[in-house]
Amino acid sequence: MAKIGNWGQYIKFRVSDDTVLTFADMNRKGTVRTSKHSLINGKPQMEFIGPDLQTVTFKMELNALLGVRPRKQEEKLYRQMNAGVIAPLVIGGRRILSKAMITSISSAYDIVLKRGEVFSMTINVTMTEYN
Repeated sequence: MAKIGNWGQYIKFRVSDDTVLTFADMNRKGTVRTSKHSLINGKPQMEFIGPDLQTVTFKMELNALLGVRPRKQEEKLYRQMNAGVIAPLVIGGRRILSKAMITSISSAYDIVLKRGEVFSMTINVTMTEYN
């Protein structure tokens, strides 16, 4: 089994003979906080206040053929988001965010079978640094 990364004990990104749970299109965004001060007869001055919270977004493609139960995984992610779970996000053995929480999830039901069972789903996840 190849371990790609994890979000604490809650999501384990991995590839094995019977299960593929990975992500795609990962983006990491960092910004800083500033303040703009107006001056009489001159351009405003910018003041650096400090770093802002970082965000990470990624897409998970869940497919029953790859050994993942899409609805079960989706429900698990929603429970963790609604509970405010905080855990480190680690990719390739490197800590991307020391403390991260899921702040947004959107799901697309790609293939739904005749009894309403979801066969394939795409989930977009946004995690925000928790400080």
